[in-house]
Amino acid sequence: MEISREWQLSERPPVDGYCEQCGFNYDTGDLQGTVTLLIRQSADCSMALTKAAAGPDQSVVRLRPEPEVWSAIEYACHVRDVLEVQRLRIAQCLAEDRPVYAPMDRTGRVKQEKYETQDPAEVAAALVRNAREFGAAARVLQPHELGKLGLYNYPVRAPRTLGWIIRHTAHEIQHHRHDIIEILAKVEPPIVPKPKPEPAPEDESAEGPQDGAEGPATAGPAAAGPAADGPAAGGPAGGGSAEVGEGVSVD
Repeated sequence: MEISREWQLSERPPVDGYCEQCGFNYDTGDLQGTVTLLIRQSADCSMALTKAAAGPDQSVVRLRPEPEVWSAIEYACHVRDVLEVQRLRIAQCLAEDRPVYAPMDRTGRVKQEKYETQDPAEVAAALVRNAREFGAAARVLQPHELGKLGLYNYPVRAPRTLGWIIRHTAHEIQHHRHDIIEILAKVEPPIVPKPKPEPAPEDESAEGPQDGAEGPATAGPAAAGPAADGPAAGGPAGGGSAEVGEGVSVD
């Protein structure tokens, strides 16, 4: 089923409070813990992309599960670029009084930068590098700096603090980590386990009881083969939405 634009807009994740889609909470966690979570989940995104690209069919990272839903590499490129854009916004806010942030143009970048053709290994490495650089810029912010305001464009133009930008970036990463893992679960070929060996047949030449000896008749156990093993059905643990939208935005 093709995802309509109306569905995507109705399912747009929140920018405050609790996100039911990915479990991120804007109201919990301190600065250091939030940054640590962001770096760890960025590494998860990188690892998922690398592992899929190293599998039997590298093209799975470029497959869209639905026409209007990004592929795993498109999401990974987006996360990589989000981390760079948000780090530059931290620097801009520190250098200017109430800066106006330029829109990221997330949808335009997909085609302009040809996300779908980029090398998975390079994208994965840049994603981790950008996460570390964003974390280094965020960790050193002082309380009075976290309260500095800039004019943010998403979801509506409004003043936002640097503290909010850090939390929103962490939400972006957690949300798209969920997207990448869920998409790969849909498009990757199932891993079929090797069949278990059949049990060796029992020796039927064993002597029975002697003539005249009373006793129960002996019978070998029925040879039963192993239960058929197949790939586990379903998506990632905890389940997910029936479809995946473009998710959080930093524009």
